[in-house]
Amino acid sequence: MARLPDVPDEELAPELAQLAQAQHKAYGTLLNSTRQAAYTPPIAAAASAMGRAIARSGRIAPRLVSLVNLRVSAIVGCPF
Repeated sequence: MARLPDVPDEELAPELAQLAQAQHKAYGTLLNSTRQAAYTPPIAAAASAMGRAIARSGRIAPRLVSLVNLRVSAIVGCPF
């Protein structure tokens, strides 16, 4: 469990509006990691940009992306 409460949608910094909209469209909600990183908007934006850059680099075969996500979630203790 997070030590800090998640930042609610109505309290998100304006510079994260585009990121929030994209996540709502893709996942139906704002990701918990983004809600936590929203305490420092530049870090939230940078983390999102890093994820997009990795995805667009083509260094991970499309067939392996889901497996990589599953493995990383297992490493960090994600319950799903």
